[in-house]
Amino acid sequence: MIRTAFFIVLLFWISDSFGQNRKGQFHLNQSSETHELFVRFSASVDFSNEDYNAIAKNHIPGFETLQNEFSISLEKGILMEEETLYRMEQNALQLNNDDGSIKILKNILKVNISNPTNERLLELATKLEELSNVDYCSLISLEPIRPPFDIMPVTPNFEANQNYIAANPGVNMQHAWNLGLIGSGIKIRNVEYGFNKNHEEFHQINAFLAAGMTVNSNASVDYTEHGTAVFGIVYAHKGNYGVSGMAHGATEMILFPEWQQTGYNRIFAISQSIQNSSPGDIIIFEMQTGGQNDQFVPAEYNNVVWDLTLAASNSGIIIVAAAGNGNQNLNSAFYQPYMNRGDSGAIIVGAGTSTLAHNKLWYSTHGTRVDVQAWGENVYTTGYGDAVVIGNDFNQRYTNFAGTSSATPIVASCAIVLQSYHHSLNGNYLTGPQMRELLKVTGIAQGNPGAGAIGPIPNMQTAIQKIYDDYVLLNLDANELTNFSVFPNPASDKITLMVSNDLTKNAQIEIFNSLGQKVYQSLVPDSREINISGYNSGVYFLKISDGKYATVKKISKH
Repeated sequence: MIRTAFFIVLLFWISDSFGQNRKGQFHLNQSSETHELFVRFSASVDFSNEDYNAIAKNHIPGFETLQNEFSISLEKGILMEEETLYRMEQNALQLNNDDGSIKILKNILKVNISNPTNERLLELATKLEELSNVDYCSLISLEPIRPPFDIMPVTPNFEANQNYIAANPGVNMQHAWNLGLIGSGIKIRNVEYGFNKNHEEFHQINAFLAAGMTVNSNASVDYTEHGTAVFGIVYAHKGNYGVSGMAHGATEMILFPEWQQTGYNRIFAISQSIQNSSPGDIIIFEMQTGGQNDQFVPAEYNNVVWDLTLAASNSGIIIVAAAGNGNQNLNSAFYQPYMNRGDSGAIIVGAGTSTLAHNKLWYSTHGTRVDVQAWGENVYTTGYGDAVVIGNDFNQRYTNFAGTSSATPIVASCAIVLQSYHHSLNGNYLTGPQMRELLKVTGIAQGNPGAGAIGPIPNMQTAIQKIYDDYVLLNLDANELTNFSVFPNPASDKITLMVSNDLTKNAQIEIFNSLGQKVYQSLVPDSREINISGYNSGVYFLKISDGKYATVKKISKH
């Protein structure tokens, strides 16, 4: 029932996004001297044979005039393999009964012209959007956009410095670890500039640069160490030194750099991260882009990034994205065209305080489109070296990270661990909108939302419990109830069942721990007493079944 409700809302968002006017939302990045131009033609234009220039010339009234004026040459805009697109279409049909958000990617083309100055590209974008078969134009900077903020000798164990892992005001990842939940089986992708694979936390784990991709040699430490800090929060080795990644048990974490040796290309990096992902995987967008007056907002404010995000989300991939550090109100009139697109399916993350108040930090972009928050300050992790450098070694540097940059990997780590737990119970994966709803309804409320909404901060204990309640108890076949109670509850040594006397001699009792594992099974004893003294403290679920009748009760062990 929960899944169905999500899908109904998601289908509304999908249909709404294609019906909205997407024109007039392009702009130049004021700090960039070079851009490239993308155009999305309407779905009625068939580019399946990839003869882009001839098709546009023959089927789009007015295009030939612009083609001659600007010496236009069109080429494929989204560099994803046909096999990948087909797989995404099938996943979208299965999940949403609609593959339109993937098919439309084939109609996003890159526009090459003679003398591509900013002025000429801006003029052409304006004229292209006057054509009836053009959905929108998008101008994307060819210069890197600043990321959101900022062995021996023996390294001490810094896990005690990672207070964001602890219970409130942290997200209580420690509770998940205590249950053995560490993100097992989930693949992670991160889109940004670089990271230090040789850092002592990464050199022996599955943290890599994507195959065939490079990090531009001009990318300064301010850019590349940003990724080192993000990788540390999510995936640092959990040992007896340094920090511990919140989802350190995940299968792998791979960087898809937007600034390669061949040049800066955010769209290609995102496309490749999606092409190399499957349903259930988590992609982190450690990116921001310029909004009003070039103040930073989510990367999906760009139309092409938004289309790629929607396509990935609809095919079952979860996108967790930074809200940006521009202190922009996405509910304001300026951003109404962006809000009118609907929902891309991404989980947008704002930056909150590291206190029990969970207030918005002054710089965080905010509004109803920002879903959840995490610490935007005091996040101890790998990289930079402003906190400590061990032995003057670049590969043993640690930092106090900040911004929506630190908040986003914290939320992503929560999603990774919860995804792993959910999949271990029933073999299915949560979609992005389902994961977002789980994080929001089980999170700890934001303080002073009147100063700008950034949503609640995740609470791993209540989120794990809700997964159990919503997805495990439903599978215990408890569809016709037999009344009973348990006394005492909570208990420390033994419990007594208060059960009606009409149970048959075949009535059974089962006890499950909070991971859904069966720890006890027996016929209901005549004494109605069960010894639980040997169980660990925590929450358990007791099920009595008698033929077609069954019921479940929650019990607590001190």
